[in-house]
Amino acid sequence: MNTTQLPDFEHTLALTQGNLEAPELAECHGIGCGLLCRLPDASLDAYIGLLDMLEVVKTPGSGLRMALEELLSATGAQLSDEDMGFSLWLPNDEEILEERTMALAQWCCGFLAGLGSSGDETLKAMSDEANDALKDLQKISTADVADTAESEEDEIAFTEIVEYIRVVILMIREDLRGPEEQDLIH
Repeated sequence: MNTTQLPDFEHTLALTQGNLEAPELAECHGIGCGLLCRLPDASLDAYIGLLDMLEVVKTPGSGLRMALEELLSATGAQLSDEDMGFSLWLPNDEEILEERTMALAQWCCGFLAGLGSSGDETLKAMSDEANDALKDLQKISTADVADTAESEEDEIAFTEIVEYIRVVILMIREDLRGPEEQDLIH
């Protein structure tokens, strides 16, 4: 599998110069994924405009803008990867579970905002399964993180939730994409 790699999360976090925390940076990826599921050819300007409208990133500096461009491009490539090489852009596994969980909740918030930002009829074409999955993402986006001791079970549960979200995003993307030209029966 030759999957396009997303930019390094921690390096990009440093490029924000303290203007974003890890959960907000993860939210940027969620917004981009939602936007690309709805508009696979979305431009960098549309993405930056959406980040601005949602008040996540206002006028990024050149380094952060380049990282966001790389993120959008890599995300688009991953979403169209036939080997399902899509991954969520979250803090590294070395970070505490509480921070990664907050970032995952923000990622889901961002995805829902990016997906629903069109204000048109696009989402009405989704399957019942995809709509049920959106409800799950809404629940995850409101996850309340209690400061607790981390356990191996918690790590396993987090990993399973991330994998579930990854598969859900690919399912939603397929629902919105519809059949390819070569798949149509003439």
